[in-house]
Amino acid sequence: SDKKRDIRTTNISAARAVADVIRTSLGPRGMDKMIQDSKGEVLITNDGATILKQMSVMHPTAKMLVEISKAQDIEAGDGTTSVVVIAGALLEACETLLEKGIHPTTISEGFELALSKSLEILKSISRPVELSDRESLMQCVATALSSKVVSSNSAHFSKIAVDAVLRIIDPKTATNVDLNDVRIVKKLGGTIDDTELVEGLVFASNKAFSGGPQKVQNAKIALIQFSISAPKTDIQNNIVVKDYTQMDRILKEERKYIAEIVKKITASGANVLLIQKSILREGINELAQHFLSKKGVMIVKDIEREDIEFISKTVNAIPIAHIDQLTPEKLGTAELAQEVFLSDESKVLKITGVPKTANTVTILCRGSNQLVIDEADRSLHDALCVVRSLVKNRGLVPGGGAPEIEICQRLAEWADTLTGVNQMIVRAYAEALEVIPYTLSENAGLNPVNIVTELRNRHAKGGKEVGINVKRGNISESMFNDNVIQPALVTQSALSLSTECVRMIMKIDDIVPVSYTHLTLPTIYSVEISVVAVS
Repeated sequence: SDKKRDIRTTNISAARAVADVIRTSLGPRGMDKMIQDSKGEVLITNDGATILKQMSVMHPTAKMLVEISKAQDIEAGDGTTSVVVIAGALLEACETLLEKGIHPTTISEGFELALSKSLEILKSISRPVELSDRESLMQCVATALSSKVVSSNSAHFSKIAVDAVLRIIDPKTATNVDLNDVRIVKKLGGTIDDTELVEGLVFASNKAFSGGPQKVQNAKIALIQFSISAPKTDIQNNIVVKDYTQMDRILKEERKYIAEIVKKITASGANVLLIQKSILREGINELAQHFLSKKGVMIVKDIEREDIEFISKTVNAIPIAHIDQLTPEKLGTAELAQEVFLSDESKVLKITGVPKTANTVTILCRGSNQLVIDEADRSLHDALCVVRSLVKNRGLVPGGGAPEIEICQRLAEWADTLTGVNQMIVRAYAEALEVIPYTLSENAGLNPVNIVTELRNRHAKGGKEVGINVKRGNISESMFNDNVIQPALVTQSALSLSTECVRMIMKIDDIVPVSYTHLTLPTIYSVEISVVAVS
């Protein structure tokens, strides 16, 4: 019916509008987007997932494209723009097929057929990679970072990302990477080149107490979750002091209470205290700081609750909720805890020489301003995700649009062997994949029609690795030789997610709004209870 056709057309138009917005940010020569939120804060990025997350998308179908970009970010970390661009091209192909009178269910089934064949072709052109081959891993990360704002620092970031992941996994047996074991700490100041990998802990905002030791060797670390300050009553009340003797008594009792806690801490052998931030009262008062400093204990307060698990795992300490539970076996260990001056004279606290069993690392991220440091943080996360994708699926494919053109070429040949309407659908699917090399060349200022036509010819002659070298502005015979490579999982995930999303959109023939005004709410009965006093 006309209504169903209109709904489909609206859905396709809304989803394609989202794809068109981020299409210009694809590839190394892609443009950046400046996003300003309601508070006036500015964000500059060309990361597809970040742009879509910040966009205010109202149409339910357009939101589906935002979701697949998020899913791609979680699964592969890279290709968040590609997945949306491919989805937009597939929707355009669907529109053409619908105009020819092909049923949406038939299109959906044809796309499923084309996807399974595409993944088969992708597997045949991928090269296996060993995690011991650091050079290949670093080249792969450098390709992913080539389109970022921090692309000029891609060599430095690649090394950090690869070393961080290889430090927390066993390369022989690992099938996945838990990125929660890599903590990125941002510290404003310096340059991006000052970003470093630390095997241990870094506290950028938590300083050691100035009156106490600033350097402790052979640190015994107590991670405490209780306060070292005068106790408060359970209910809110006031204590009225009438004379000096009562005041002295309160101070004497407080001093005695804190001295007792300090005695138990020093008896346990702890020489570094990490104190969790308390919202009810002061984590540690000045008197306790004075006593502990005299005993040579380093004090670091206001540790965030969400950091406790990471710290505990890194130094092999058990969080202590009460002073009576503080025993030597619950303490963590490290070779050195000290405050370090950075290149711009600012200070951070580093705890290094942690146990080898920790399998955690910290990346100290530097940047001259907040915009740069935020983009560096996102780029580091993407770099870590790329290495993780290689751990999950140890295969490499050439970049520069080579896999998409090869799949397009081989799918078109395979479509000729099919009969009926599937032949037309698979061919349309194949042609839609040309959007990646087309957009790459368009964003690089090249002639997209000439480039894509030339790529088709080269691939038809058997050049599987022929792609666009955007930096040189020409077609390269082998993207592997040019070190433009990417994980097979990125392309595999982008094809799967975009096809699934398009198939789902195809099957929608109506949008039904739900009104809550006609719902009958349950009646709330009020019951009066009279209390009779019995003498």
